[in-house]
Parts: sequence; structure tokens; C-alpha cells
Amino acid sequence: MSTQGKSVDLDPAASAFLAAYIEAKAKIKEWEEKANVAADQVKAALGDSEIGKVNGREAIKWTFVESKALDVKKAREVLSAELVAQLETTRTSRRFVLVEEE
Repeated sequence: MSTQGKSVDLDPAASAFLAAYIEAKAKIKEWEEKANVAADQVKAALGDSEIGKVNGREAIKWTFVESKALDVKKAREVLSAELVAQLETTRTSRRFVLVEEE
């Protein structure tokens, strides 16, 4: 199913959308940086509290969340190779990556 190396010259419309995409990604990055700075300031104000209020009304929650994940490296150490092979799944997806100019 590999199409690695296959390429196409983008038409003017697709090239314009690519330029718009690049510009939007740059703006998103800028706003994410601003959001992260603001979130860090709010987290500092919250300290070890989980709920922040503005004018007596709950405005933000910063709660603890516990999640579990399978440690694949450890599973390979303690389980047989056959069992690990039965549990493994392979997913195929496409990654949309901008090629950086040098």
C-alpha cells in the first residue's frame, strides 16, 4: 500500500490553499504560545486548588486525572513473544507534514 516517493505538482488553487494553511498554522502557534503563557499564570494563581472562581462563580477547573496505559516494553519482558504478537495491532495512517525549507 506504500506510495512513498509518489509526488504531484500542486495546481495554483491547491498551492494557494497550502499558503493559507502555512499562514494559519503560524497564527495558531502564536496564539497557542499566548494561551500557554496565560494558562501558566492562572495555574500559578490556583496553586494547589482545583477550582478558580471569578466574582464568586466557578471559572476554571484544574483537576487531577489518573489514566492507565500498557507498558509495551515491560510487556515484552514478561510475556512470551507469541502472546505479545497476538496482542499487537498495526494501524496505518497518513501524516500531513510541511517540508521545511533549509
